[in-house]
This record gives sequence, C-alpha cells and structure tokens, in this order.
Amino acid sequence: MNRKNNTADFDMAQMLADNILIFLAYELSCLIYGFITRRNLFGSHFWLLVIFAVIFTLTMSITRMYNLSTFYYTDRIIKNTIIAVIISGMSLSTAIFLYKSVESSRLLFALFCVTSCASVSIGRVVKRILRSAKIGNGYTHVIFIGNESELQRFVNYIEKTAIKIKVDRHIDADDPVLLNTGELNELLIRETANEVILASNSGDLRSERNRGILELCERLGTTVRVIMDICEMPNSYHFVSSLGPYPVVTYHSVSFDKVQLFIKSIIDIIMAAVGLVIVSPLMLITAVCIKLETPGPVFFKQQRAGRNGKIFIIYKFRSMYSDAEDRKEELKSQNKIKDGMMFKMDEDPRITKVGAFIRRNSIDELPQLINVLKRDMSLVGTRPPTLDEVKKYAPEHWRRISIMPGITGMWQVSGRSAIVDFEEVVSLDNKYIDNWSLGLDISILFRTVGVLISRYGAN
Repeated sequence: MNRKNNTADFDMAQMLADNILIFLAYELSCLIYGFITRRNLFGSHFWLLVIFAVIFTLTMSITRMYNLSTFYYTDRIIKNTIIAVIISGMSLSTAIFLYKSVESSRLLFALFCVTSCASVSIGRVVKRILRSAKIGNGYTHVIFIGNESELQRFVNYIEKTAIKIKVDRHIDADDPVLLNTGELNELLIRETANEVILASNSGDLRSERNRGILELCERLGTTVRVIMDICEMPNSYHFVSSLGPYPVVTYHSVSFDKVQLFIKSIIDIIMAAVGLVIVSPLMLITAVCIKLETPGPVFFKQQRAGRNGKIFIIYKFRSMYSDAEDRKEELKSQNKIKDGMMFKMDEDPRITKVGAFIRRNSIDELPQLINVLKRDMSLVGTRPPTLDEVKKYAPEHWRRISIMPGITGMWQVSGRSAIVDFEEVVSLDNKYIDNWSLGLDISILFRTVGVLISRYGAN
C-alpha cells in the first residue's frame, strides 16, 4: 500500500484540463494567424506550445492553483492565470532570443498568449460555476459526525474549494448510535459512504467512543478525516503538516513561502554585489572626505539586533565625531521619539559636516550592502534596532524583529525621521510582515528611489 500522501490534494484533472485548453488555444491561434496571413505555422512553431505549457503548469503549481483545498475565487483564478501567462510568455521570449529564431512570428506569439489566458480563465470559471451548482460526477459521499455549527462551517469552506464532497448523513455528536459499535457498523454499510468526517469538538479523540469509531472505520476500510478544533490567532496563519508520524499544526506570523523567500535571497545577493561595484567610486570618495575632515575610523560599526534578536555588526560610513556615543547621554533630553524607544534629534551637534551631507543623501547607508552579502540584512525589511532599544521592548514589539532587517522598508518610505512615534514605526513594520510579498519588496525599492531623490524625511 502506498503511504505517501504528498500529492493527495493535487488536482490532476485540472492540470490536464488546463493543458488541453492551452493546446486548443494554440490551434485557434494558428487558425486565426493562417486566416490573416495565409500561412500555416502549426507544425513549425509547435515548440512554442511545449515550452509555454511546461512553464505555465509549473507556475500554476507554485501558486497552488492545482491544490484542491485552495479557495477558488474568480478574481484569484483570473489573476493567477494572467501571472502564469506573463511568466510563460517572458520565458518564451527569452527562449526565442537565445535560440535566435528569426522566423518566429510575433503575431502568432501574441495571439497564443491572449487565447491561452482567455481559454484557461473561462474554463476554470465555468468549472467553478458548475461546481457551485453541484453539476457533474466524481463527488465523495461522506458521513459527518459533529454538531450543526461545525457542519455548516465545514460545508461553507468546502464550497469555496475544488473539493467535491457531498454530505449524505449528519450524525450529531450526542447521537447514541455512536456508542453502539454494532449499530454504527450497520449504518456505515447501509449508507455506502466513501469517508467519515469526524469533528474534534465531538470529544477527545482518545476517548473510548471516538477510538471505537476510528477502529471500526479502519476495519471497514473507510477513510476518516478528523477536523481539528484549533485556536484562531489574530495575527498568525496556520497550516497542517506532519513531523514523522505526528500530525502538526504550525502557527506563523511570517511568510513560509520557500519559493518567494529563495527568490528574495537571490535578488538581495545579486543587487548587493552589483550595487557595491557601481557605487565603489562614490564610497572611495566618501571615505577620503570623512578621513580628511575628522580623525577616526571611516566606518561606523555597531551591534544591532537581527532576525529573532540575533546580534550582528552593522556597517555605516561614520557621520559623527568619534566620541558621539559618549555624548549621547547628555543629549537624551532632546530626543524626538516618544518614550525614548529610539533616539532622533534635530541638529545633532555630534554630526560632522561631511556626515550631514551623506546622511541627507543616505550615502552613509551604502556599506550596509556588505551586511546584505553576509546575509545579516536584506535590501528590504524592518529597521534593525540597537541593543539598548531592544532592552526596552515590550513583548508586542519583538514581532518586528521576527524577520531579517533591511536597508529600506515601510518606515523609510513613509517619512523616516518625520515619524517620531515609536508605536507608528512598529505598526509600519508589522504591516510589512503581514503583507509581505516580492511585489511589495519591489514597490518599496521603487518608492525608496523616490524618497532619496526628494530627500523626504531625511535627518
């Protein structure tokens, strides 16, 4: 018996349907192209179909569009289909460029992308409509054991997915039939159900009654699915997986998207390396100016709290006199940040003339590209706090350092020094954590460029 369940929720039928629709879209595109140009490119350009279909399928898999348990809203279907078509189309364009195919038809290529997007989207939306109307075969017939509210909640969620389930019989958690193994055995045989859904609110799964239900279903070969009555956390997502033989519910408030996180790391490393090469002349000039103005090191090194409080050394160009840290205590009364959770002040006397210029233009931050290469920081993230700041944190403040800190982030593009309320900084960082995606990172990077040009919020 195959005990591997990695593909238990994979919708093979949907994947085949998408590829059939892509093939039909290619054939339709060739017919339209032939009608317009009087040329037949079906066979000679068949490789376009193959490359497109493979990349399209992989992209849809990554976005969980072949997972039966994914909520299939119409806007999600159309959005992810468009994204898959764009990625597949860009990959095709790259293949055409590398292959140097001068005979490739741009018109056919464009027609194929448009018809593919339209056909797959329409096909999935139609399937969603038929699914809502419960039209079609292949439904799993189940007996649901649990109270009425849990049943309604279960049915409501199922209706939003591609899972084809029909509840043939509802047995209340207090029904005496559950206490009689013989009577329950006859009921399961009589109903000819494919599966039993057991809500965990019907009692402890290790109780004698529920143990008897599980053992009876095992003898009959009837699949049992247990709905776990888990805690709902306001700022956390959760997913169910397994750790060896143990079912595990994982709660997390940070992204677990391995693909996007991997791409983010690659982007960080490439852009940091390229950035250091590009700005190296500017960094050399800055170093010389700092050294000529005041004695002391070129770089300012300080311990900061990174991901989950891990301490690392941050690098910046020195913008203050060498005794700046010693003079900080006497200036605390002029701190603009409420509650003293961070230190910011206007016209800080510790800042040198060169320091004021490089701060105003954010040149002092350039050495942090080294931190990005060392993987202490990311290009985009939350502001890395000092160790003194972390000592003052309340428990709710720690969440902002649950991810890798960044050179730029929501705080930097929302006002920087213009923001004088630490709780607002925390709110912006938590907003970034809750809504993180590669798209958000790219948006913040573009907004950072605008902030640097306008110098908005610069200290």
